[in-house]
Amino acid sequence: MKEIKRQIEDLNIKISQIQDEQYKEFFERVSGVLEGLSAKVQEIMVNETVLAENFKYMDDDISNLQEELFQEVTLEELDEIEEEYREVSCKNCGKTIFIETSALSEKHEIPCPYCNENII
Repeated sequence: MKEIKRQIEDLNIKISQIQDEQYKEFFERVSGVLEGLSAKVQEIMVNETVLAENFKYMDDDISNLQEELFQEVTLEELDEIEEEYREVSCKNCGKTIFIETSALSEKHEIPCPYCNENII
């Protein structure tokens, strides 16, 4: 990018030496377009670097989440989880949710996450 900027500067110096005003104006406009394009390319390069860093961090975060989500669970652990929760259908909207067995046995009012009515 530095080389391109240097070339544009050299071009501007040569344009300033042009005697014919018609050609000088034309080349100054071309130079202005080149400077604008150069600035946009520089901006895109900076944005690309930032995006690449963000994607790297997101990839690391997703990898960590995958490791947590898909860690191996023993059959005993699965049985314990199944004993702790019970599948219940809401009497109002009919949607199925999982509720802790202890909450069901205590007969608390349990609001449905879908319709906000009491599940039981």
